[in-house]
Amino acid sequence: MWRLASVVSDDLPRLAWCAALTAGQERVVLFHGRWVEVDDSTFVEGAWSGRYAALDFSESFTFPGSGGRLLGHGLLCASATHSVEPLYVLRVGARLYCSNSLPLVLIAANDHIDPNYHYYDLDITSMAFGLKHCRPRIPTRNGQWVYLYYYCNILLSSELSVSVYAKKQPPPFVTYADYRAFVSEEVCKTVANARNCERKVPYAPLLTISTGYDSVATAVLGKVAGCADAITFIAGYDAAGADAGDSGRDIGMRLGLRVTEYDPKSYRARTDLPEAEFVASGGGGGSVVLTAAEGELPSRLLLTGNYGGEAWERLSSKGGPGMVTFDSAGADMIHFRLRVGFIHLPVPSIGYSQYRAIRSITESAEMRPWSVTSKEYDRPIPRRIAEEAGIPRELFGQKKKAVACTMKFCNPYPMTDPELGSVMAEASHADFVAWTKGINLGRWRLDELGFKVMHGMYRLNLRIIRSVKIRAIALRLRIPLPSRPWVALRFRKRRTHHRLLFHWGICHIWSRYRGAEWMTSDGEPLSGKRGQ
Repeated sequence: MWRLASVVSDDLPRLAWCAALTAGQERVVLFHGRWVEVDDSTFVEGAWSGRYAALDFSESFTFPGSGGRLLGHGLLCASATHSVEPLYVLRVGARLYCSNSLPLVLIAANDHIDPNYHYYDLDITSMAFGLKHCRPRIPTRNGQWVYLYYYCNILLSSELSVSVYAKKQPPPFVTYADYRAFVSEEVCKTVANARNCERKVPYAPLLTISTGYDSVATAVLGKVAGCADAITFIAGYDAAGADAGDSGRDIGMRLGLRVTEYDPKSYRARTDLPEAEFVASGGGGGSVVLTAAEGELPSRLLLTGNYGGEAWERLSSKGGPGMVTFDSAGADMIHFRLRVGFIHLPVPSIGYSQYRAIRSITESAEMRPWSVTSKEYDRPIPRRIAEEAGIPRELFGQKKKAVACTMKFCNPYPMTDPELGSVMAEASHADFVAWTKGINLGRWRLDELGFKVMHGMYRLNLRIIRSVKIRAIALRLRIPLPSRPWVALRFRKRRTHHRLLFHWGICHIWSRYRGAEWMTSDGEPLSGKRGQ
């Protein structure tokens, strides 16, 4: 009979957890933060589109978060139904560890990242290319492998095997009405679940809103579900990098929301290295702007427009089958989210696994009245959602803007990354420069030369598949061209100190985990000596 032994620690981020299984034993030791919901057979951090009492998060169409449940033949762990937060699994000898946090699973196994491996960020963000093309594992200091499981459920057995099960799929969408009704119902159910009073910690909904398509449509759907509060940023920048106002305050007020404005650049005045926990995810770190609203985020269900460019763009869609995310937007907030204690629901990710059906609706005749002449920024579905809610066309979706100031680009096209001194807080940049001093990005001369050759091949490969002329010729000859280069993803970026942002971030958040008390309630240690 499987049983769960848990220990809670105030030393851990509120929503972090790590489960440990020992070969031959039907017992799971769970080490977790104080806000993880735990009973005799289940643990979960997140909300889902089902009844809270049923604890059926692994079978729900919408589940932002993670959790596990004991079955008669093992521990079933569920990742989120968006694809920017995986489960991490590491086997060492007779023990198997599973966690929603990479640092935690490494420390539980008395391991660490490999300081000489400089592809972590590229490997982790390869999920942007979809489930079939992402790197499934990353190496550790001790020569082990951490496996990353996205958008799935996994069963861990007493033999320490891992079986993967696909997520339950939503019904195919035929019309706009089908899709709109499904997403709206899922938002309503998830909001109700998050607020349930049976929870140890209920989560009130909080919207993000700007002048862009995705956040405005998300705000409309959130308002229907009972959301009353929103946050917005007073400034942004356009595609050319010029300053551009992006506050969604006026739109939010039209929807009857209470809107609080924040300065997205306020993190640059901080001296506590705010970027560290964002780049420690492997992502670009641009979500650091959310630290401005940190005081408002605990015990919140944060509804965002992430995935909008993939799910809803008409002409220059970044999406694709297999949960393609293109630039991993939102993936960099995992450590911040677990520490602060909020749930992230990217609303356009709901039903996104039915990508082709959503594309068909976008291109359908019924959506033409909500299509505009822009060749780069035309999203009929969110425009219709917003306009039918009474938001005038001229107030949103006029120009593509952004707020996040990324430390490095995660999408496949840019060959260079931002100058770090211009996007990091002064104290953070100084600390990073000092930390990287003397670190050699190439192990030996031949290695450096080989990398330069492969990087050049990647660039050439990318130019070929992006060439309009070559694609036209291939289409005429009926020769299929891939959507991504044949050369390995790890060669797409030059070797610069941006490759070390992940290592720097991990090292700075390490003490939050290894300082925790690692004993179960019956006095058994979760592991031996912890990560050094």
